Amino acid sequence: MKLDFKSCMLFTLFGLPLFLLLFIAALYFLNCGFSGNCTFISQIEIIHTPIPTLIPATLPSKVSVSQPETQAECMTTARTLLSTWVDAGYQETQPFQYSDINGNICQTTFADVMPIFTQANLWYDGALACDSCHNSDILLSAAHLDLSSYAGILAGGQRTSASAVGEDILGGGVWENSLLNDMLFINQVMPFGHPLRAVAADGPTIHAGSLVFVPTPAPSEAPAQEEIARPDNPGGSGNAVNLTGDPTAGQKVFVDHCQICHGEAGTDNVLNPGSDDGTIPPINPIDPTLVSSDYKTFAYNVDLFLQNGSTPEGPNAAFQMPAWGAEGALPQQEIADVIAYLISLNQ
Repeated sequence: MKLDFKSCMLFTLFGLPLFLLLFIAALYFLNCGFSGNCTFISQIEIIHTPIPTLIPATLPSKVSVSQPETQAECMTTARTLLSTWVDAGYQETQPFQYSDINGNICQTTFADVMPIFTQANLWYDGALACDSCHNSDILLSAAHLDLSSYAGILAGGQRTSASAVGEDILGGGVWENSLLNDMLFINQVMPFGHPLRAVAADGPTIHAGSLVFVPTPAPSEAPAQEEIARPDNPGGSGNAVNLTGDPTAGQKVFVDHCQICHGEAGTDNVLNPGSDDGTIPPINPIDPTLVSSDYKTFAYNVDLFLQNGSTPEGPNAAFQMPAWGAEGALPQQEIADVIAYLISLNQ
């Protein structure tokens, strides 16, 4: 039957809405069924993304910073540790002492020696442990030497069996005679195959043991003491230093013979034209290099001036100190009294 245009339009207008209604009804009944409560609809699977949850910007984030491990107090070279252990009798458990790289006295045991033979990357980066080649399989180990245990080290090298004792590598307790010293440090044959200059002359530096004693640093050289003043005139001390002086009597002697130049109680700087410093030195306070807590020393220092006098430096000093004792101008007892008076002024 041939459809005309009018029939097609009518079919489209009425058929299309009917088709849509039927399609919607089908979807509804397929998902909710005839009960109409839709309780059996499958839950949509939640897909979690791999992006982590971010900390809110308003909250401070707490970052835990690991603290570096505290280093052992004692550090030494393999050579020092081995030599001290051998010379101390190469005991397994008995402690021995050595001087570390800082000069401190440290104490350790064979337990700290063993890693020298069993730790990889110790002698240089990429180094095999010594016991990789010198292991307990005596028949296959290099030089038939076992460096993997204390018993193996003591048994020595060139062993014919696990129970045999071979060549002593510890020099009988004398490090300088030991095969270890010869191979590791004298001829530097071992570690075998090490790159040129990869191993330090004394081997690796390692931590070993604990601090026992820190030596007190030697006191620095004491500064040179200031030179004690002495009179320009030569001569030694007189008998006055052996006498007991009376400061009261000495004050009278001072006023009669000394005050004219040194001033009252010795405190004035009397002018002395022609001398380098232009004045007569005061004696209260007296030159500090003459002062001593020991009375006899103090008295001796002053007595040298009183006995021998002193000529000031300068082209033509107007005043100079007389040699009161050497010239007999004052008796020794009066000099002893003046010394006692001057010392009393400077205490």
